[in-house]
Amino acid sequence: MTVYVIRNGELVPKRWRASASGGGFPAPMISRFEAMESPVTGKEITSWRDRDRDMEAAGAVDPRDLPRGPFEKRMEDNARRSDDTPEWRD
Repeated sequence: MTVYVIRNGELVPKRWRASASGGGFPAPMISRFEAMESPVTGKEITSWRDRDRDMEAAGAVDPRDLPRGPFEKRMEDNARRSDDTPEWRD
């Protein structure tokens, strides 16, 4: 199957570059996941898929996997509430 790309404003067939191994196909992406121990089960997690399965089984959520917007809004709302707290005097 021929793959086409737009190069210099023209639709042309894609040219594959030879990889370092001499093959005519692009090199696969390599994951940079470092093995770790699961904080929930204690089992070794060696891939992103293992991590996702472990997190789902435990019902856990990593804040880095969620958008930052709601967290920042909640922090602003909480800061605003603490500024409005009345001072109690005798």
